[in-house]
Amino acid sequence: MASSTTPLITNWHPEVTYDFSLRIGGEDRSTDLTRVEIRSSITMPYQHIFLDIFMDPHDILMYDLFGQQNILLSIKLKGKTPEVLEQVDFLLMYIDTEADYRSGQQSAETDQVERGICRLKTVCIGAYQSMSTMVNAIYFNQTPGQIIRDLVSRTNAVDFNYDISGRSNLKIDQLLIPPTTLYNVVTYLDKTYGIFRGPMAFHATYDNKIKLQNLNKKPNSAQIVTLHLLSTDGDSSSITEAADPKVFYTKKPVINSYKGNAVFSVEAPTIRHIVKPRNSLAQTIETNLETFSSKYGVIEKNNPKVHYNKLAIDNRRIGYDTNQTGYDTDQIFIQSNLSQNISDLASTIATVEGNLPTLNLMAIGEHVKLVSHSNDHIKLGGSYILKGTDIQFVKGTLWESFARLYMTRTNVASQ
Repeated sequence: MASSTTPLITNWHPEVTYDFSLRIGGEDRSTDLTRVEIRSSITMPYQHIFLDIFMDPHDILMYDLFGQQNILLSIKLKGKTPEVLEQVDFLLMYIDTEADYRSGQQSAETDQVERGICRLKTVCIGAYQSMSTMVNAIYFNQTPGQIIRDLVSRTNAVDFNYDISGRSNLKIDQLLIPPTTLYNVVTYLDKTYGIFRGPMAFHATYDNKIKLQNLNKKPNSAQIVTLHLLSTDGDSSSITEAADPKVFYTKKPVINSYKGNAVFSVEAPTIRHIVKPRNSLAQTIETNLETFSSKYGVIEKNNPKVHYNKLAIDNRRIGYDTNQTGYDTDQIFIQSNLSQNISDLASTIATVEGNLPTLNLMAIGEHVKLVSHSNDHIKLGGSYILKGTDIQFVKGTLWESFARLYMTRTNVASQ
């Protein structure tokens, strides 16, 4: 459950603070909570949440805290008044614990308390249940989308967000799905037949909504976050005092990489897919990787050019792919699989901190607009997708937070 009904006065106002509530089974552990970390990524089926609790680790043994109890975590962002600006509620189960058990007396006359940090590694129950739902079915003459919709309907997901643009309309004659999880089936369908004309992301959100995204189309959609790279000498008050919870900023260094030469060296500038359709012995489908990347990658539209060293990497070099069977010469499996390999040629990691609203930071797979206010960083700006986030809350005198944003795209652009 989440709520955000009141505009934030500012994301970094000193009087904006957090309130955390934590219950394990029927026991309140809110005052013992010292750190929370929320990891989200398009490469994971669901989020992972880490909880550091200052407690006697022997309580785990004494109260049989071995995973059977539900964990309720609530994060509230509060303003100057008691009014809640944003609230996010998690229903968790923990999958692992880390705690140090020190030596004690064999028979003590008084209770011994040796408090220390116990780390609980948890996942959201609803998302875990949906993505790990066991499925087993046979389909005839169905598209990948029809198959996935039917499988998702067998889960306990509260919603299914399936991108419209670039869907495959391929009719699969027959498909036998042996007993396996929903996540495995969707991954198999994308690998074998292709789900989108572009790279796919498939995951469940913390509130048990399943998302199937075509990342190729995200840079053309509305941004979920606008991130400003501030200069050291300019007037940035209009940005730092923004009331929009989608606006973030940083003056910290950013980490950027571009691996065009590495990918073009591995894949080759020209790729020939030797496939085996039903009614012929074999057929070859040829792909120019540079043209393909500009069409099916995650492209910043201001400058769709993809860079690599054409002198060192001979354009006459050809790579061969014989792993796919092909399906009546349909090319969506190429557009889906190859686009995964070139979707993150350019990547940027930025750190934001302060009193952060978390809902938009957890919206992985969506469009992030990066705006540089420094001329020497101008080519870092433009459209990205949010590949992952690592949000951390640490309890000192008050709760403080920061987040790392992992952003990717296929090309280097200029604003």
